[in-house]
Amino acid sequence: MFVLTLLQVAMLLGSALAQFNQTATYLNLTAISARDGESILECWEVGPIIKSSVPGTSGASSLFFGETTNATYTIIPPRFDGGLHTAPAVQLVFFVAGLIHVSLPNRTDEAWVQGGKYGLIIAADTANISTHGHRTQYPGNEATVALQVPFASTGLKYGVLHRGACNYEEMAFL
Repeated sequence: MFVLTLLQVAMLLGSALAQFNQTATYLNLTAISARDGESILECWEVGPIIKSSVPGTSGASSLFFGETTNATYTIIPPRFDGGLHTAPAVQLVFFVAGLIHVSLPNRTDEAWVQGGKYGLIIAADTANISTHGHRTQYPGNEATVALQVPFASTGLKYGVLHRGACNYEEMAFL
């Protein structure tokens, strides 16, 4: 019969947790970027996510995106069409509420974003790298609320997981 003492169980669990904690965790989110002058959708992995040491959130998971220049809180009316445009700056956009449809003028790729927990995107198809930009529509019957946060520099650390928008399973660990 195999019997473990409480101390042995604690040591085994501690070892397993130490190995688990060594695996980096990243935030996956859809990015609107550009290649060869055309906007594209990509699934980006940003991070790594670390344990916060900031008072009030110490010990919680945290991801520092980088320095920002400002933040804009926007209320978009129902069924609004933002038209074809490029991103005004490389920016994180958090859709707090609403339904968002992003499409590309010369491609069939599209992204549907539901505001809330998984409502993060990166808009990086600025005019200097994209000729036509992307189209953003807000087809819902309620207002969409967005927080736009431009980065001070483009030193964001990310990897491209694949072309096309991230799917729910890629973002659902949050």
